[in-house]
Amino acid sequence: MLFLHGFLESGEIWNSWLSREIWNADLLMPDLPGHGKSKEWENDRGFLGWSEYLMKQVDEMYGNDEMIQLVGHSMGGYLALEMALHFPGRIKRIVLLHSTPMPDSSLQIQRREKQIELIDKGRKSLLVKNVGLSMFAPENRKRLAELGKELNLQARECSASGMINALNAIRSRADYHIVMKKRMQDILLITGGQDPFMPTDYYKILLSHYPEMSHHHFAKCGHASFLEVPELSLQIVKRFLGDG
Repeated sequence: MLFLHGFLESGEIWNSWLSREIWNADLLMPDLPGHGKSKEWENDRGFLGWSEYLMKQVDEMYGNDEMIQLVGHSMGGYLALEMALHFPGRIKRIVLLHSTPMPDSSLQIQRREKQIELIDKGRKSLLVKNVGLSMFAPENRKRLAELGKELNLQARECSASGMINALNAIRSRADYHIVMKKRMQDILLITGGQDPFMPTDYYKILLSHYPEMSHHHFAKCGHASFLEVPELSLQIVKRFLGDG
């Protein structure tokens, strides 16, 4: 099982959540390029290059016929769908934690470009100063204050060039409609009622496009249900993946 973290996070974000249960499969939690202990790549090819690299690592460890289950948070969900696009015969099921199969809108692309411009001007700190607690629903922020600080530290450790590479990968990602149409029954979408990045109207449109996709909604969660309601979200994910 491959767990893919989000933008400005690292593989460490999964540790406390996954340690709550015994799993029947190996758990892989890589630091994606430019995040955590993974250095940014020169000539970064975006999610295509990342997915090829990850699959190569899996092949070296387990052989090239091993089936993989994918769990992706936010940006990690985009990467999970990219892997399913290029390696359809290797992916069994996918969990999208507060993520979307849709490409960036023109407004979102403009926002990414402004963020890249800020980083180029040496103002990376403006992008990371609110990372952490802002992911959580307001009612969960006091309870998760220490975790919010840890997430902010992870974000600050990301290099400027690594952030730019990731933003370029996000804004130029594919439209994963083909994957969704073919694999709708193999995908679980988890959403939060107070998610600042995926409002209710947005995910309802997704559900109308992909009615056979499994879905679980946490009304009192923001952008990180696996941290805000860890026990319940873990049970739901394990059940969907057939590991509990």
